Amino acid sequence: MTGARRDRNIKIGSAKKKNTSTASTGWSRPAEGRRDITPAKKTPAPQSQTPRRSENRRSNDNRRNNNRQGGRQNSRPSRPQQKSPLMDEEWARVIDHDVNSNVVVAVTESKLLLCRLQPKAGIDQLLTTARVYIGTDTSKRDDIENVLGMTNIGRLANHIAADLPLVIQIFIEENEKHFITAFFNVAGNMSLKQHAFELLQGVGNKKAMQMVEARGSTGFESLTALNETCKIDAGELLAKRFLSELEDRNIQPRLIDLLLPVKA
Repeated sequence: MTGARRDRNIKIGSAKKKNTSTASTGWSRPAEGRRDITPAKKTPAPQSQTPRRSENRRSNDNRRNNNRQGGRQNSRPSRPQQKSPLMDEEWARVIDHDVNSNVVVAVTESKLLLCRLQPKAGIDQLLTTARVYIGTDTSKRDDIENVLGMTNIGRLANHIAADLPLVIQIFIEENEKHFITAFFNVAGNMSLKQHAFELLQGVGNKKAMQMVEARGSTGFESLTALNETCKIDAGELLAKRFLSELEDRNIQPRLIDLLLPVKA
């Protein structure tokens, strides 16, 4: 066979084409691999409620305050009303009577408390050192209508403060037996270096020993005998000591507390 014929008889097979298409089923093939996750819906942020919170805080604070106040009122007993020291006083010595203001300044006999008094209408001007009743028995009040209250030396006028030592001295001299018995005849050593007589203004250790020697074992019979023997004015010295204790409450010991009230 010639080459040309041979070429014509050669059958060349044709390659079958692969059918990659799939039969149609009517629905799409499901997706393979990672599933898509639908994102969660974002909830809107709550609106700020600042006004409500402030109102709640105010109401809570008010409740707490009410509870505290109520608790305090319930837990703490009511304080008893303080009694005025003048309620225990019965007699006083007049220092000054101002007719224009109708006010009497006096000093009590029991504790030497300075006080202001309202005299009764129509009475004559009360003299300095006059003794007046200021007790609770109103039937005994011949000169005083009301007790206005207490006062102190710092509030006194100069002329009233100047008369105060004299009023106290006269009160001491009128009750000399009490002060002789309660102080001058029994005063002793307060320490190894100080005698009770040295509490009096102008009396030193040497003078105090002279007074003790003059007192002896029998004691003084009166302020007059004491003054003549010891060359002093005992009533004036004791009055000045009382006055210094009225001016300074921190002075110790306090003869006012030790020697008063006067024992009948």
